[in-house]
Amino acid sequence: MTLLQRTLSIVALASLLASCQSTSSYKITLKDGRQYLCKGRPQFQGKTGYYRYKTFQDRDSLLRADEVLMIEEQGT
Repeated sequence: MTLLQRTLSIVALASLLASCQSTSSYKITLKDGRQYLCKGRPQFQGKTGYYRYKTFQDRDSLLRADEVLMIEEQGT
């Protein structure tokens, strides 16, 4: 393996790892029109009927599922 091939392999591996580390953001729209942005996909908690999500200030937050109109992934 040449030095160029080795370098390209390392760059490709680093790019792959970096893409795995990035977290998508999602927009949660409620039936009353309010919108919230969150880090990562909100998780539905079946026992409680709430969506749990992480804010951009790294705080856990909850929204009642019956208030949610839609959840959309935001472009990066």
